[in-house]
Amino acid sequence: MTSTPLLGTTLYSFTNEWVSARYTLTELLEHVAAAGIGPGVELVGFQSIRNFPRLETAFIDEFHETVDRLGLVPTSLAANIDIAIRRDRDLTTEERVDYTAPQIEAARLLGFPVVRIQIGADPATLERLVPYAEKAGVRLGMEIHAPEGPLTPKVEAVSRVYDRIDSDLLGFIPDFSSTMHRISAGLAQTYLESGLPADLLPELQRIWAADGGQGERLGQFIALAESRGVPAATASVVASAFTMNGHERPEDWAELMPRIFHVHAKFYDIDENGEEPSIDYFRNLGPILEAGFAGSISSEWEAHSWTPNDELDTAALIRRQHDLMRRVIAKVSR
Repeated sequence: MTSTPLLGTTLYSFTNEWVSARYTLTELLEHVAAAGIGPGVELVGFQSIRNFPRLETAFIDEFHETVDRLGLVPTSLAANIDIAIRRDRDLTTEERVDYTAPQIEAARLLGFPVVRIQIGADPATLERLVPYAEKAGVRLGMEIHAPEGPLTPKVEAVSRVYDRIDSDLLGFIPDFSSTMHRISAGLAQTYLESGLPADLLPELQRIWAADGGQGERLGQFIALAESRGVPAATASVVASAFTMNGHERPEDWAELMPRIFHVHAKFYDIDENGEEPSIDYFRNLGPILEAGFAGSISSEWEAHSWTPNDELDTAALIRRQHDLMRRVIAKVSR
């Protein structure tokens, strides 16, 4: 019998609504609660909070009052380790720690138990951040996002670092963009709108699904397109398919247990059958649940870059995705 994870939503799903100033943060939290797509809620610190990670006392108090009033549960605060914010060089280890530590403290102040970190956290930085996480009482989950996957070399290297540091505060946040079975239809449509001939889409899907590194496969597609008279500049618009849509094995997520602290349930669409056309949720979520995961899951809709702000009810789409995840949970629990 598997335990039931806590479903919720990342406010990143409402990027269109946020950038158009349709909601304040409090209003957006109220919208999430009213739509029934909590109780878990994840924030992206630099997106949702003015002057992040510096927090005013009034903001902290209002946030706690709001989530308590609405019955929401803070699950993950997405931090950023922006190693290339200088023009002349990457940040040193000391600078990376100084940049990230205040974000960990912000998670403590707001009541988030998990801080999303990124691949930019090198071994020395990870080791230096553990005492800050211990002091704050939070866990650091490194997001695994396409083009990386559960067992790609970079992630396996991080796992070895975790073994050496030996702290139960270091783990992972899987993102299902890593383990898709086809390119998102909405993303493919943007390529057609940029001038890619429609008859090249099947070839793109074939090459995307093949073995090989992302650069190697992109190069193969560009070469094929050029052989058919398509300029390289036009063909290269498909680069995002190889960086944002990965096709690693979904079953391999289970290999990361028990270090999975939180899950980004990435999705782009839900079809008339209640399925995600490009992500097999039974193959992605099922193995994690069967391996004992009972943590929090954030729905993460990421088609806002090609979906006009006024053409979709984001909350309604997330409800349908929650229904899909509940079907998977029920099937695994039987």
